[in-house]
Amino acid sequence: MKASEPASFRRSTEEFAENQFQFNKIDSSTCDRLRSWTGSREAKDYAERLFHDRVIKVPEFDLRVQLKTLREMNGRNFNHIEVLLGRILRRRRRKCFVGHRFIPAVEKTLRWNLRQVLEPYRIQLDWSGRDMASVQILDDIVRKIKKADFCIFDNRGTKGKPNVYIEAGMCIALKKPFVLFEYTPGRKDADDPGPIPSDLSFALTLRYRNYKELFQDFYFRLPVFFEQIH
Repeated sequence: MKASEPASFRRSTEEFAENQFQFNKIDSSTCDRLRSWTGSREAKDYAERLFHDRVIKVPEFDLRVQLKTLREMNGRNFNHIEVLLGRILRRRRRKCFVGHRFIPAVEKTLRWNLRQVLEPYRIQLDWSGRDMASVQILDDIVRKIKKADFCIFDNRGTKGKPNVYIEAGMCIALKKPFVLFEYTPGRKDADDPGPIPSDLSFALTLRYRNYKELFQDFYFRLPVFFEQIH
C-alpha cells in the first residue's frame, strides 16, 4: 500500500464526519468518535482493504466506503473516496438534466464524473442532443428540463457559445433547481468561459480550477442539496 493511501482515507473520513455533523446528520459525540477512529490501526487496515477491494463497510459507524476513479480534462485519473451512511442508499430515483459544451473532452470527463458521484443517489442523467431524432432542439431541451428534478451546468469552454447560459435561463423560467459549475482557471486558457451573466450570479455556484477540486466540493454538498429540493 502506498504511503499516501491511509492519509487519503483518513482525510476523506474526517471531512465526511465534520460535514455530517455540520448538516445535522450525526451528533457531536459520533463525529468525535469517528474522527478519532480515523487515526487508529483498525482504520489503516480498512484503508488497505479499500485500496485492494475498492468497496468496504465499517459496521461500527454504519459506513459504506467506495474507491472510485474520476477524470481530468487532460486525461489523467484521480481517486475519489466516497464515504456514505448506509441508510443513504434508500433514496427515490431522480432525473438530472446536464448542460455543457459539446466537445469530446468535456463529454468523456464531466458525464463520467457526475455518474460516479451521483450514483448512490439513484440519479439518471440526461442532456440535450442525446436523442438525435429530435428536429426541434430547443423544444427538446425544454421538454427534458421540465422532466428533470434538477439540473447541472458546466460553463467550461463556453466562451462565445452561450447555450449553457440559455439552458440555465430556462431553469429559472421553469423554476427548476440547478447548480452551476463555474470554471475559473488560474490563468487564461482556451477553456476560460469568461464572466457569467449577471442574472445567473445568484445561483448555487461551485467555482473550480480542476475537476478533482470541483467534485470534492460537490460531493460534500449533495446531502443538504437533496434535502432542499425534496
